[in-house]
Amino acid sequence: MENQKLENLLNLSLQATPEEREQSQNLESGYQEATRTWELIVKYHGNLQQAASEAIQIEELLAGYAIVQIPEQLINAFSILEQVEYIEKPKRLFFE
Repeated sequence: MENQKLENLLNLSLQATPEEREQSQNLESGYQEATRTWELIVKYHGNLQQAASEAIQIEELLAGYAIVQIPEQLINAFSILEQVEYIEKPKRLFFE
């Protein structure tokens, strides 16, 4: 079952094979293949710094948002934290 706190595109990216991710810029954005980590945008409430560790780096922003660098295998465990409301991938911007 898909994690309801994760954006649909993030759920899809986590289920995709490395080859499928490489073929799609949308699925690959935020993923660091060399370290198998993700840079994610998190909506939270309360204190998120309790979850910070050597493996999980958290940069708190304004209005209950944070940017989190997290290993792929820890995303589901991180998402079940009470403070975490929603997690999404960064999006690529294209300028004309």
